[in-house]
Amino acid sequence: MTAETPLDLARLVNLRDVAAGVPGLRRDMLLRSDAPRSGDRHEGYLTHWPPRTIIDLRDAEERDGQPHPFDGSAAVHYLPLLNGRARDTSSYPDSLGELYVQMLTAPGAGYLVSAIEAIATGDGPVLVHCAIGKDRTGVTVALALTLAGVDDESIIREYALTNAVMDRVRARTGTVRAHVAGEQARRLSDDFAGAPSAAIEMALGAWRAHRGGALGWYLDNDGSPQIVAALRARLLD
Repeated sequence: MTAETPLDLARLVNLRDVAAGVPGLRRDMLLRSDAPRSGDRHEGYLTHWPPRTIIDLRDAEERDGQPHPFDGSAAVHYLPLLNGRARDTSSYPDSLGELYVQMLTAPGAGYLVSAIEAIATGDGPVLVHCAIGKDRTGVTVALALTLAGVDDESIIREYALTNAVMDRVRARTGTVRAHVAGEQARRLSDDFAGAPSAAIEMALGAWRAHRGGALGWYLDNDGSPQIVAALRARLLD
């Protein structure tokens, strides 16, 4: 590492405008990132900043009881998509894709539906983040894009952009392997250390397999067609 690396890591390392990687989307509407920290420097980002609405997908334990750094300057929605399991990796399945599919069942499904409403109706830009901005964030963004009518290939390509910054992500936040040891660490698949296309493809496949596709899944989990219309109006250029 260079002498500048510690300074560089005092800022978001996995921040991007989703529209930058998906043709046909409006810029400065939907952002995704790793978790902001108190004391971070935020100047110089190549996207509209600061966010006005934030969707924090982390468990309360991951925040160590602290308020969000943007609490007070943005509307923050706390939606713990893993429902308290983020640090209980003994409950994880053996592949990342399986974990993503688990997020689509209750109570995760309800949090995802709430996230879509916040993306569609909150003041923009809307920032979606978890701890490293890869897994819970990836599933949430994939659902928003799917409901907006974006094709699977574009969604997978946007999701995989995180691979280009995984070295910086690991340096700033670590990976799931940093929180486990011994046999449990060996059991976890190597794909937890990256953003493999096969993982998000499993979530997309689960939505496709549902009666009515992703829209049917969303409506069956108490989503609103009016929110989908608002989502498309907001995201599509």
